[in-house]
Amino acid sequence: LPSDVLCHLAMEMFVSAGLPAGLAEDRVRRFILAVRASMLDNPYHNFYHVFDVMQTTNALATATGTMARLDSWERFALLSAALCHDLEHPGVTSQFLSKAGDSPHGGYKNLVFRDALLEKHHALRALGVMVDRDIGILESLSSAQY
Repeated sequence: LPSDVLCHLAMEMFVSAGLPAGLAEDRVRRFILAVRASMLDNPYHNFYHVFDVMQTTNALATATGTMARLDSWERFALLSAALCHDLEHPGVTSQFLSKAGDSPHGGYKNLVFRDALLEKHHALRALGVMVDRDIGILESLSSAQY
């Protein structure tokens, strides 16, 4: 399937899960498109992979009744985490990057990025996309929710 179709299907999953109050569909759509744009072109860790993980997460959470037990922000967080879990994955392991000295953070000598390098990178980049002023996914959160 073309990635445009996957973006549409990702949007349908978010809408079907029930968007949190105050979170406009256009912001979610921009979020999905930004995730797609941030995925690197490599054989496995690409947009098709993260969509597959999102769809599988949605199916399992729905089939097990988990979705029904979560509030709207928790459902959004679950689907977003699945969609962003490999954001900007370079297609190599953290160990490879560490030994090669190549880093999206300018060197992995920094203690913050010494362990679980890629996992931390994915999480930081996901937050970066969410707080981007053109996307603003988190703008409707109260201070307590944030």
